[in-house]
Amino acid sequence: MRFVLALISGGVLASLCAASFAQSTSTASQTTQQPAASSSTAQAPAASQSATPPLKLEDLPPEPHTLTPEEQAAQAADRARLQIEQLAVAQNKWGPADSTPGLSLTLKEIGRTQTATGTQITYHILGTGFSPDMKLTLLRWPLNQGVEKVMDGLSVNLAGIAVCDGPDAGTCGKTMQAQAPVEVTATVAKGEAIRVALVAADKKHVAAVSFVPFPISAEDKGCKLEVIRGSKNDELVLVQGDGFTNAANFTAGSESFGEKRPMGAKPTPQGHFVVAMTPYVSGHPEGDTVIYAQTDACSPTLSFHWGKDTYKAE
Repeated sequence: MRFVLALISGGVLASLCAASFAQSTSTASQTTQQPAASSSTAQAPAASQSATPPLKLEDLPPEPHTLTPEEQAAQAADRARLQIEQLAVAQNKWGPADSTPGLSLTLKEIGRTQTATGTQITYHILGTGFSPDMKLTLLRWPLNQGVEKVMDGLSVNLAGIAVCDGPDAGTCGKTMQAQAPVEVTATVAKGEAIRVALVAADKKHVAAVSFVPFPISAEDKGCKLEVIRGSKNDELVLVQGDGFTNAANFTAGSESFGEKRPMGAKPTPQGHFVVAMTPYVSGHPEGDTVIYAQTDACSPTLSFHWGKDTYKAE
């Protein structure tokens, strides 16, 4: 199954409140009209049995429909598509769009080490807009996993660095010294984003950052294309473009194994667009996809490899 989805930015870490929203919706919907119905029944005169018409065959409810294999497959495909759409939108939002106005995060690289599994990069987290009294929790969202809590008891000091408040501040105090900077380590593949966030105890102050150390990108005459992994073997990717301010005769698309598809992207007035796509082609366990976007002013093109067991850290 291949599809392309246009994405809309906005929101503040919607995943943090999804469960409570579903719970409150369920609670709000559990109203009953039983007392009113009982009262109405008590006031109505009893109907005689002779006035009740005999039940006919056509009055019986229809038997439940047994889904055919084709219908079951179609429903499974619809569910998979919805899950992919939700994942793509959430990944696209993670960053400034998910941050409380006035708050922001950046990752500052402080070192690299070559290991047997790839290049391990270490970062400090820099934050702006945080007050020193905000008690913060560090979240991280690795590929092919859910958002996970790393540690709490953090704050952003006056120098703008995320630090551990001390041994009694939270879980960070079990492994870190007081006022020691938080270190984030990552070993990632090309096109893979490092996604971290700091969330205040009141859940009202959030800042998130998404950073790609080894980008898959191409530029031409001020226009840029980039592919960001949505999953480890690229079952899902985000394609984003910048600099397409001159959108006259804009077109964008992809090609895999001779199969061409338009992306349906439409740049904003600022020249930015994001779409999600599933590059896999039926009958091919792996392959290469070419992505292009072009206007009268520029035409960047790139390609990336996808498929089973193709994930490899740099």
